[in-house]
Amino acid sequence: MTTFTARPNKDFHKASAYFSKMYSELDLEKYKLAKYQELFKLSSFQAMHDADLAYHTIYRRCSENANSKQNLLNCLQQEERFLTKHPNAFNADTYRQHMLKAINEIREHLKSGDLDYLYF
Repeated sequence: MTTFTARPNKDFHKASAYFSKMYSELDLEKYKLAKYQELFKLSSFQAMHDADLAYHTIYRRCSENANSKQNLLNCLQQEERFLTKHPNAFNADTYRQHMLKAINEIREHLKSGDLDYLYF
């Protein structure tokens, strides 16, 4: 009798490392630099900050939940369902809009197979 087992993931941390890299590349520390403090008076700069904050948050969540595609999809669904305002966001609506955009982008990449190489 033939027994089938799931093929073990040779690089269990590949997907997590991918999202960690995306997370770290969105260096939010740059917004703490003195040269940017005056720019925070501009709504366009605040919107850019909130967009970076949203992507930073979702990439961090993805890196924590990337041990399987299904787990990652479940995480994205939960983030979408229970989305709350981030305390560092200037505008809750802008932050929410970018969080939803990031969630949808990642979900589409997962469903289309663009990120399959992270799991095989």
